[in-house]
Amino acid sequence: MSQLSPAGRLAAMLLLLAAASALAAVSGQPSPYDVKIPVCQNDIDALWRTCKQCVQKEGPKVPTSKDCCTTIKAADAHATCICDYLGSADAKEKLSLEKVFYVTNQCGVTVPAGCGSNQV
Repeated sequence: MSQLSPAGRLAAMLLLLAAASALAAVSGQPSPYDVKIPVCQNDIDALWRTCKQCVQKEGPKVPTSKDCCTTIKAADAHATCICDYLGSADAKEKLSLEKVFYVTNQCGVTVPAGCGSNQV
């Protein structure tokens, strides 16, 4: 039940991208949360590089780029790690989850139910 389909993993990856972009935007340096998400940090970094403009809180909703979708689909994300990060206060402060869901939809990837909700 905790296993996600490849599409679900890709959707979680996109969400991770959004989180990574938020981290990089704030300081331009590695996140202090890197220790908490070492399994998926490389994926977050790759997603941030290609999808930042699509998922950051500031600015209008923009069309998803081909490069962003390619990165989302190619990433070998760990869905649990990504979803956990997206549920963090840090990610919610910097990322637009609405845009994250929009981008994943545009790339043909389904986000797992409850991803980013962080209900502890």
